[in-house]
Amino acid sequence: GEAETGPLATGWQSNKLVNPRTDGIVLPILHLNGYKIANPTILSRISDEELHEFFHGMGYEPYEFVAGFDDEDHMSIHRRFAELWETIWDEICDIKAAAQTDNVHRPFYPMLIFRTPKGWTCPKYIDGKKTEGSWRAHQVPLASARDTEAHFEVLKNWLESYKPEELFDANGAVKDDVLAFMPKGELRIGANPNANGGVIRDDLKLPNLEDYEVKEVAEYGHGWGQLEATRTLGAYTRDIIRNNPRDFRIFGPDETASNRLQASYEVTNKQWDAGYISDEVDEHMHVSGQVVEQLSEHQMEGFLEAYLLTGRHGIWSSYESFVHVIDSMLNQHAKWLEATVREIPWRKPIASMNLLVSSHVWRQDHNGFSHQDPGVTSVLLNKCFHNDHVIGIYFATDANMLLAIAEKCYKSTNKINAIIAGKQPAATWLTLDEARAELEKGAAAWDWASTAKNNDEAEVVLAAAGDVPTQEIMAASDKLKELGVKFKVVNVADLLSLQSAKENDEALSNEEFADIFTADKPVLFAYHSYAHDVRGLIYDRPNHDNFNVHGYEEEGSTTTPYDMVRVNRIDRYELTAEALRMIDADKYADKIDELEKFRDEAFQFAVDKGYDHPDYTDWVYSGVNTDKKGAVTATAATAGDNE
Repeated sequence: GEAETGPLATGWQSNKLVNPRTDGIVLPILHLNGYKIANPTILSRISDEELHEFFHGMGYEPYEFVAGFDDEDHMSIHRRFAELWETIWDEICDIKAAAQTDNVHRPFYPMLIFRTPKGWTCPKYIDGKKTEGSWRAHQVPLASARDTEAHFEVLKNWLESYKPEELFDANGAVKDDVLAFMPKGELRIGANPNANGGVIRDDLKLPNLEDYEVKEVAEYGHGWGQLEATRTLGAYTRDIIRNNPRDFRIFGPDETASNRLQASYEVTNKQWDAGYISDEVDEHMHVSGQVVEQLSEHQMEGFLEAYLLTGRHGIWSSYESFVHVIDSMLNQHAKWLEATVREIPWRKPIASMNLLVSSHVWRQDHNGFSHQDPGVTSVLLNKCFHNDHVIGIYFATDANMLLAIAEKCYKSTNKINAIIAGKQPAATWLTLDEARAELEKGAAAWDWASTAKNNDEAEVVLAAAGDVPTQEIMAASDKLKELGVKFKVVNVADLLSLQSAKENDEALSNEEFADIFTADKPVLFAYHSYAHDVRGLIYDRPNHDNFNVHGYEEEGSTTTPYDMVRVNRIDRYELTAEALRMIDADKYADKIDELEKFRDEAFQFAVDKGYDHPDYTDWVYSGVNTDKKGAVTATAATAGDNE
């Protein structure tokens, strides 16, 4: 009866995005019992005519069943309901049969409006107040039955009305003749493979990841090129669809192409059953396809969740700030996974929910403050306890790392994998082998980028998680290298590898953590999201007091790339100055002052010109061999289908 939420209002549009030839048919049952916890429900109070017109306008053929408002015998009620059920079932079968020869014309799907009194069969009145058929039945109508004799008698008579002597034996066990009516074995509802999708889940047929690798980084050096990482993922995912045409789908709120996954349209279409498709305007739309888009994060998360629960695989993408629209859905799916992992061994593992988080906080050239919130990481970290391992949070440093992360996520089960990756052109820092090796541990020292030969020699550790933070920390490393500073560079791909080893038996051990980040040297950490994520994860790690974490500080607007990092104190100039402060603020006082002044100068340049200072935009990492032709420019012939 609580059919009033925004996601449910959107959910009635589901019938425009499924195809009765290739997809299942859901029978929506609207249980109109009249009340919520303290108020009447809207749909129960409007007229029957308006109610039926509403659902017919949504594309459904409403059937209505009413029971419990008179003295009709229960067996008569069951008999009437069984007959109606058969009628609806026959209609569904007719729709499926007709779709085999005509899947272009969308049918009106049946739905059931099921009217019964709220609290059906509870006491009609308690203390003179109407209970059955009232909002009071939603609450605890006999809260004082333990203390009040009169209320105890009401409760006793209520429970005795169900004739427990016919249901239970003297020991309180259910009688054999009652159990005899229950389905057994595979006839049980929970044994239906569609309700336990892990039973019928097959591993994906994954293409060879090396076919999509950005290989130029090995030839021209770490930091080569300017590639859109998610476009590389799009090419890889396109071929997963090609290899698994019945078991993999992409879902998203109108952002598949915006987040650079449009290569999928080379092998499939966007499924659309809402009506007329214009040859002049509409692109890649058909009545069937492996991509589903609707401008509702709720709907798309829910579609993928159901798809996974019935044994298939998929990914959905969203702009980073809008993932918060479905925080509660991610939360509930994680809780469901936690419960199954801990307590329900017969529920077989399902494919993981893979969420591509793109259009992220650090690039807001034409969006703004409303589009700046990387906090989905903080929400998911709340579900990382007791070694359940139902959450993965991955930062794609570059295109090759994104490929390695995608491969891992597509192979995983019983998880929510948040894959944070930018869609703007960016450098490639790692070969595919290096990316896989780092991902296996979760974090790695970049020896090729470090000037310190060992931990003892390091004056400071420069760490990063995320593509833009890595870009800024690497630019800062170039400036520190010019000053002769001995530093160590560390990159984090799997955020949960940092978590306390007491809470996560798959995280880095304390020995590994100290080896990567050192046991006693200052650590400057540039982090994609809110700094408290990292601080909370490393609270009992070796050397945690020496961590200085810079992240998003809830500052920004529609602005240039440099200004976006500047206002959050994660730009290369501030990071360089901060590293020098951590090493010896007095010794480097003049350099620190110079850097701070240039930060203001570069900001004013952007204000005056409308674009960023060349010192920022023209920087290429010192490790790139710029003498070779094409060393800094991506080519369309490499890295999958990158442009």
